[in-house]
Amino acid sequence: MQLAFSFVVAALSAALVSTAAVPRALPSGTVTCGRNKYAVSAITAAINAGVKDMNAGNFPDDYPHQYYDYPDEHITLWCSGSGPWYEFPIMPNGTIYTSTPSHYVSPGTDRVVFTGSGAYCAVVTHTGASSSDGFVACAND
Repeated sequence: MQLAFSFVVAALSAALVSTAAVPRALPSGTVTCGRNKYAVSAITAAINAGVKDMNAGNFPDDYPHQYYDYPDEHITLWCSGSGPWYEFPIMPNGTIYTSTPSHYVSPGTDRVVFTGSGAYCAVVTHTGASSSDGFVACAND
């Protein structure tokens, strides 16, 4: 009986470990958010801009700001740790997001998610989300 119990515990432990995301540096190719496609270089540039703004205390239109991982959104975060995580707009035209009180620029629908040190976590979008402030994972993230 003890052996059977040990086997069940080991099997459940293995199942739990296998469902956790394995941290990785960046996506392996182009990521698609709705109709927008992003190369790894654009993802990296958006993360770098978000970290730079955060470190400088510059928060155009309140970005970057904290990203909250909601289980019902089913988004895999590819970074390690339990947060905090941050989100910053990634723009489909390849520019880096900036906005000022005198020149507002919409942040669009797509975001990069990263750690405070700039480690990649995900690319997410409001496009197709179940609520206006919700997110879904982008394809090939």
